This record gives sequence, structure tokens and C-alpha cells, in this order.
Amino acid sequence: HYFIQSNLSPEMIFTVLIAQLVFRVAAEVYSSYENVKNINAIEDHLTDLLGNYIALEYQRLGSLQQFQQFVLDSKKDTDPDSYISYPTNQLNRATVHNKKTGKCLNRATVHNKKTGKCFNVIHRFIADWNNLHSWMQSRNEEILSAFHTYRQFFPDQTDLQGAITAIHRLQHIYKISAGHLARGDPLGNGVTSDASVRGQPFKVKALSLFIKDSYEKEDWKKCADWGQQAYYLLQVKKEFQPSTPMWFDIADYFSFCLYKIGDLAHAVEVTEEMLLHYPDEERLSSNLKYYIRKWNEGGLKDIDADSIISEPLVDIVSDIDLEEDIEITFVPKLYPGSDETVLSEDLIENEIQDVMYKNWTQRMKKYRKLCREEAPLTPKMKGQVDKLVCYYKQDTPRSLLQPIKVEEVWPSPRILVFHDLIDDNEASTIMSLAQPSLNRATVHNKKTGKLENAEYRVSKTAWLDDDLPEDQGRVVRRVNRRMEDATELSHEYAELQQVNIYGMAGHYEPHYDMKTNHDMTTHKASDLLSLAGNRVATILVYLSEPVAGGATAFIDGGARVMPRKNSAVFWYNLLPNGEPDLLTRHAGCPVLAGTKWVMNKWFHVNDQVFTRPCHTKQFKRELDAKLYNGRYTV
Repeated sequence: HYFIQSNLSPEMIFTVLIAQLVFRVAAEVYSSYENVKNINAIEDHLTDLLGNYIALEYQRLGSLQQFQQFVLDSKKDTDPDSYISYPTNQLNRATVHNKKTGKCLNRATVHNKKTGKCFNVIHRFIADWNNLHSWMQSRNEEILSAFHTYRQFFPDQTDLQGAITAIHRLQHIYKISAGHLARGDPLGNGVTSDASVRGQPFKVKALSLFIKDSYEKEDWKKCADWGQQAYYLLQVKKEFQPSTPMWFDIADYFSFCLYKIGDLAHAVEVTEEMLLHYPDEERLSSNLKYYIRKWNEGGLKDIDADSIISEPLVDIVSDIDLEEDIEITFVPKLYPGSDETVLSEDLIENEIQDVMYKNWTQRMKKYRKLCREEAPLTPKMKGQVDKLVCYYKQDTPRSLLQPIKVEEVWPSPRILVFHDLIDDNEASTIMSLAQPSLNRATVHNKKTGKLENAEYRVSKTAWLDDDLPEDQGRVVRRVNRRMEDATELSHEYAELQQVNIYGMAGHYEPHYDMKTNHDMTTHKASDLLSLAGNRVATILVYLSEPVAGGATAFIDGGARVMPRKNSAVFWYNLLPNGEPDLLTRHAGCPVLAGTKWVMNKWFHVNDQVFTRPCHTKQFKRELDAKLYNGRYTV
């Protein structure tokens, strides 16, 4: 109603509406796919406005050109003195001012019916040249206004660095070559066969950012890989000439990174090419002499290869694998699955600390490998996996009417998937309710006790209150009831629904959902933990399904669950005796293509006395199986 009564143009109304849509984007862009979509909408609108502006500019410049041509034509083939000596010439003008309309008529001359002559040249200055300033002013009010409105939402340097880091993360975890990323084909490295997913190739300017970032981090292999892609575009596609600073910088970085990885043959080749264009650069001459000397000494690896620009999409150092492949076997030393296994508290605590603080490098290798592929099964584990089943769960009044489809996907820790737990409309509603409240996901700093951003968790999060108004909260409460039916856990002390959306290479590195014994003894418990107890179980609902990547990987357990829209993965964080289950350390693998929305709920141990009673046998996970084949009884 306000817009209808206002004098705003349709373009300005559209600008205001888009600004209202994306008013939360200003905080951060790269960590949320939805924010990138909103920024893309802003760019589309600005492009439309720019097109209108360019059309008006052509129109305006055309009018100015007509006026200039009229003045030139009127004085053609005459000298200045003879021209102004004629009174009629003094009366010529280009346009006439219409007093009724307040506009200038768009014609070269206007005939005066009384005198039969044209208006004089003096009038040209009064009516035309005096107005030239206003004619020359650009009609850019709308695009400038839109620009100033949107400027607060533009990505900043933090977003650019976050995007660069995200691309490097995808490279590292999924072993994607710089060549595939540079040509906009991240899925061409065997991660998926979906050939319909393609992006735009990187230009030299974009590639230079990855080169410099890798150089600053002393990641010489990546620097050389990205440098090769840029150097090919310089030499073959001629995106920049050798005389430009961009050409020099890329070649300079590239040659040095080649030297650092031991590829002296190509380092010499690139440096010699630079000296052809910059013969007076003493540093380049010195570098070349040094590279040749080291090459002759044989002190560094010499890769016998063709020209550096011969194969632009093949990494020049693909045979150098800085991450040694490892075999993953999952036979936890403290969890043999025997009823007789009884461990002291000290031994449990030592194991917790060992898992938390030791072998981090090995664990991260397992994490990356699980994100890429299924883990190989040991014969013992294969025997357990072969016994897993699927069934319908119908042991509550609601599930009798709407059976819950259950799939056992992993034996230890016991992991279940509830297929089609929600429908498309419920998923869309949850995402819509969460969108206005999305903020960068935070983690708890154990040293400071504060919540803060962290590179090991890149996503945006919102919480959905159970007490939303009826028209909004109906779906939230209905889904809560369905999760209670599926898990048979009380919702009394459960946390609110947490909705997450993952942006560029969004991920969450290995972590526990529950508090370990170490956490309990070294850090003050929160009010929620004191009231509700530890997190006994987690249910994670996939609201969307990414094209590639985004798996939920259980690092110490060896399981991997791929997102499937509207399904939910469920596991217990605590053993039946209430101790932390150390096999539940899990991670959200980076999203390689598409978008990943998830909703999770954490159930707490208090008020579960009748739904999941404690048991004295510490590690007998088989007890939990009875929960899904009928009521659990001690």
C-alpha cells in the first residue's frame, strides 16, 4: 500500500523489495548457499538496470551528436566572418523551447511563420548551449540509487578469502586437480559421473588469487598446479600480454613454485621466457643461473616433461602425492563387543584423551578418505554389516497409521536411517521458517568459554522454537512428534530444531555431539547440561540432497551416510550405561556441488528413564537393537 501511494518508480520498488529479502546477507556471504543466491539476484537486478542505463546513454549521446552535427553543417564551407555577416545565419538554431511542455523539440531547425526565417544563432546559445550541461548529465539516478542500497550487501575481502579457502578445501579432500577446477568442472575427477554440472572456467585474474594464496601458505604443489593453468591462458589464450604486470606476476610466482617442488626443467623454461620480455631484470638472470646450477648438481628432482604449456588440464606434478594413502580398518581396541569387557574409569578417561588429542593427522586422513569413498570392511565388520536389515516400525499409535521405514546402516556405533521421515512440503516449510534467522554457525571455545566462528565449521544456522504461532509452528511440532515416534525418546529435554545450510565447500570437521568425561571434568557445565544431562542421541534430517559431497562420516566408527532428501540418520551418543560412545565422532563432509540443508535435534539423557533405561554392562550396544524390534525391557 505504501509503494502504491509513493512516487517510487517500479525499478526502485523492486530494489527495495530485493534489499528486504537479503538484508541479512551483509554479515557474511560465502558460508551460506542461500546468501550466494541472494547476491546473484542482486547482480541480476543491477545488470538489468545497467542495460537500461546504457540504452538511455546511447539515446542521450545520439541527441548530442545530432546537435553537434547541425552546428557543423550550418557553418560548412564558410569562413567565420562571412557566416556571421548574414542576419539569417545569426538566426539559425538547432532546437526550440516549447513553453507549454517545457521540453526542447527534437528537430534541427524550426521555421518562423511570420518572418519566414529561422531563429537566430544567439538563441542557440540561450536555448541550446545553455541547456547543454543538463543534456550531458547522465540519467543514472536509478542505478546509482540501487547501487547505494545494495552496497551494504556486497561480498567483502573476508568472503573472497573464505571462497579461496573453500576451493582449496575441495581440492584437498576430494583430490580434485587444479585443471578441473580451472575449467569449471569439479566433478570431472571421478567423484561423480553427472556431466550436467558445469561451471564457468576461471579467468587469469581469478587464477592469480589461488596462486598467491598458495604461495603465501607455502603450499608449493598447489601454487605450481594453479600457476600452470594461468600460464597456459597467458601463453596460448593471450589473456594478458607479456608487457602487463599480471603476466609478469603470474610467471614470476609460477617459476619460483616450480623450483620449490623440484621441477627445475620447467622453472628454467618459464624464467627464460620471462627474460625474453624483461632482459634487464637482474633478479631473473640471477634466478636462472641458480636454477641451472641446481639442475646440473642434481640436487633437486628433475621432471623430464614436455613444454609447460603442452597439457593445460593435467597437473604437472600429478605423480607427487603429498598425502600418503592409508588403509582404514575399524576394530576399536576398547570395544570388542564382548559382554565381559569391563574397563576402569581411568582407562576410559585415558582413551578419551588419546582419541581427542593424539593421532590428529591420522584421523584427518581417515576423514578425508571417508568423504571420498566407502571404507574397506574387515572380515569381522563385513559379517556384522551383512546381518543388518530394513523393516517398518509400527509400535506407536501414529506409526500404525503411518509406518516408519527403518534401515540399519551400521552396527558399531549403531546407526539407523529413517527413510521419508518428512515430506517435501514439511522440508520447504522448515527451510522457509529458518531463512530469516540464519547466522554463521559458531563453536564453543573450551579455553575462553565463548562461542565463536571457526574454519572447521562453515555453515549458517537457525533455531526453530517449538512455541511458534500455530500457523508457523504446526509443521515444527508435527515433525517433532514424528521424531519422537521414530526414536522412542522423550522430547521433554530435547533441544530446539537446529537448521543448517552449507555454503561453498561448507563442512564440519570431526567432532562429538555429547560432552566427554574430559569435558565434564575440565569445563563448567552449562545450565542446559546441568538441567537436562548429556546429549544421549542425535537425529539429523536431510532437508535437501546435494549433487555431490556432503556425506556424514563417522571417523572412528568407519561409517558413511550419504544425504538423501527427507530421510534422517539417527545414533546414540551415549552407551546404555551413560558413558560417552567414542565411536560416534562424526563430520559433515564438504559440499562439492549443489546445496545441503539439514535439521538436527539433540535429545538429552534426563527424562529417558522409561525410553532408554541405564544398563550396567558398559559396551553392550546390542541392547539398543531391541528398541527397534519391540519395546526395550531390562
